[in-house]
Amino acid sequence: MKLHISPTSSFSRKVRVLLIEKQVPHEVEVLNLWEPNELQKVNPIGKVPTLVLDDGRVLISSAVIADYLDERYPDPRFIPADPERRLEVRQLEAIADGVMDAVAASLYEGRFHDEASRSRAWLERQRGKVDAGLTALEKRLGNRPWLCGESVTLADIAIACHLGFVTTRAPQFFDAARFPGLARLVRDLEARPSFKATAPPPA
Repeated sequence: MKLHISPTSSFSRKVRVLLIEKQVPHEVEVLNLWEPNELQKVNPIGKVPTLVLDDGRVLISSAVIADYLDERYPDPRFIPADPERRLEVRQLEAIADGVMDAVAASLYEGRFHDEASRSRAWLERQRGKVDAGLTALEKRLGNRPWLCGESVTLADIAIACHLGFVTTRAPQFFDAARFPGLARLVRDLEARPSFKATAPPPA
């Protein structure tokens, strides 16, 4: 299988971590999405991550890809089989992904609009989503090692990948002193070989 990624995409990193943790053989094609590329020939919306399976099927969206990988390669599992715990993990993953979406929306606003044309209301709305999402995850984590259950899940991987991007490229969105549990979680996961192998490039 071949995984199309951007080196700075934390959604791509989420999938790469799963593939490494599960020891699934795969190729990685690195793309610069700001330059001409042929990704749309594979994925009509031209987004990463995109996973092309050996049988030619194409999976898009990190959540969909993660679901496939965890079912197809269940050792180790990162999405619980129990329906209630599964729902819990996917809900927490959705919050983590929503935080990253809001960060990205803010960065795009800054990149594509000069100071005079930027929408302060839009930026404040996105910052509110970031802070509310991180607050909810911090409260959920507390002093426990993981967000859900007794072992690492997709929810932990998702927020650690996203905060890995934020701390490297947009540190203004994450105050480790305000969210000490999440800061600890990121440190713990960044020590794993799968995270070391997929660290985002410096800004």
